[in-house]
Amino acid sequence: MKPLVAVQTIVFSQVVEQEGFERVFHFIKDIGVNEVELSKVPFNRDTMPTIRRLCRELDLHVCCMNVSMEPSGPADNALNLRDNLEEVAGYAAELDCRYLRVGMMPSWAFGKEESHYKVAQMINSCGMRLAPYGIKFYYHHHEFEFQKYGGKYGMEILMENTDPGCVGFELDTHWLQFGGQNPVDWIKRMKGRADLVHLKDYRIIMPREGVEGIISAPRELRKKVVQFAEIGTGNLDMKAVIDACIDTGVRYMPIEQDTSYEMSPFDSIRISVENIKAMGYEDCF
Repeated sequence: MKPLVAVQTIVFSQVVEQEGFERVFHFIKDIGVNEVELSKVPFNRDTMPTIRRLCRELDLHVCCMNVSMEPSGPADNALNLRDNLEEVAGYAAELDCRYLRVGMMPSWAFGKEESHYKVAQMINSCGMRLAPYGIKFYYHHHEFEFQKYGGKYGMEILMENTDPGCVGFELDTHWLQFGGQNPVDWIKRMKGRADLVHLKDYRIIMPREGVEGIISAPRELRKKVVQFAEIGTGNLDMKAVIDACIDTGVRYMPIEQDTSYEMSPFDSIRISVENIKAMGYEDCF
């Protein structure tokens, strides 16, 4: 089977917060996508009835859900795997969702070699606890994981110290590029451990402040010149990326647009979907 394109809900987080799930789920179905990755939107006892109903009525499938490994602080009331594993696994079962993922390593691990080993232990523990429920736990990277420690990437520390049987890695094409890596090479390298690959293009664009001369200092402009981009509108060879996903047996390719900037999130996702279809991948929907 070819991998299926999904829509990741992070770009719709404000819409869901203000209006609920109805408009977003109907939009995803209307543009021809049948898979959803839930991230930065709440799933809990209050929202699950609506999510279940919409998935049933629209014939949508939740392929993956984001969850924290532990609370981020005393005021964090979101579900996490340390305290709510059975509840989270139950919700996943209701949606026939076989993947849970954590979106980022804890901030206390940034830039510390020894902390990567601790994070690997945490990821592995979550994977082992979820395995009996038929769920595989995935780690989503950013650019931080490509700092080197003694010649080895932090990402490699995480890979080498987790069990492939219960832990996978959700590769992200934008953050691979941002971290100085070749997305296609990493998709091939991670064959069997990367059922999930985020499709996210990488755009270089002079911000308005530079175009209008409000900021002329190159150092300041470089902080803003890299953007997330709709698929097919940036600098990445997205066709080669999708071909690599097909060749290596990736199962799901969620479109993740962290922000749509001044564009509507609906327009942003529509552009990505239309461009993927125009590239010849209609059978991935």
